[in-house]
Amino acid sequence: MGFTYAGNLGGAGAPVIRRFQTSTDTLYQGVLVQSAQVGGGGGHVQLADVATELSDSMDLLPFGFVTGIVAPGDHTYTASVSGTAQYGDTRTALTTLATVLANGGPSEVDVCYMIPMVTMVRAPLFNAAWGTALTELTETSGDATGLTVTHAGDAISDIADDFGTIYCRSGANRGQYRVVTTGGANANVCTVAFPYAIAVGDVFVMASMVLGPMGWNIPATADCIDGNHALGDSFGGFCHDLNLEESGKEYCVFSLTTMKHRYTS
Repeated sequence: MGFTYAGNLGGAGAPVIRRFQTSTDTLYQGVLVQSAQVGGGGGHVQLADVATELSDSMDLLPFGFVTGIVAPGDHTYTASVSGTAQYGDTRTALTTLATVLANGGPSEVDVCYMIPMVTMVRAPLFNAAWGTALTELTETSGDATGLTVTHAGDAISDIADDFGTIYCRSGANRGQYRVVTTGGANANVCTVAFPYAIAVGDVFVMASMVLGPMGWNIPATADCIDGNHALGDSFGGFCHDLNLEESGKEYCVFSLTTMKHRYTS
């Protein structure tokens, strides 16, 4: 499933969950939602839009994620969404007199609020689309200083300097995370060295976020964070935990913020 509740920074307490009528969008468990006021599809919530500018300039921001589909009604369990590996209950929109009457009311979903800097959310990280793992980077040159990871065949040059994290999956530096201070299509440079020399064949992975204040964006399905995106278009967030250990299972734990950014793409 997509976004899930991971705790409350305000202390003990349950997540805040409220019920909303849906717009004409089909919604799944785990997707982000925003107000439906601009989309024109009726109801209260719609699928969250992709960030197309910095969050402080956007009209509407995601404010929560779907935790449940309200029964009775036209809802099903799906094992595939547009060919991806997403699973969960889904609810299609009910808008006509006949369908609303037959299903005992309009389409509704339960939404967990993402209260800025209070609600912690666990989000899967993928490369542009659900189910596509972040690209593994295999060292091609070696570096005795432990500062530069050189690789080929990837496309991560759009990650802003100082706002990407690289992780070593195999080699002497396995388990180590570093902030990338100079990005590039085939080389990424850190200012804080890894403890051991980087050897040819070592495997790394990179994600477009760091612990602390971060920018983040979503694909059109709004069910994960795009771990390889240009931070010029992003929502504000605060990353509490980042896990890049296993391919296809990368995730972060973050809170929503309304911070302004200085990112460049």
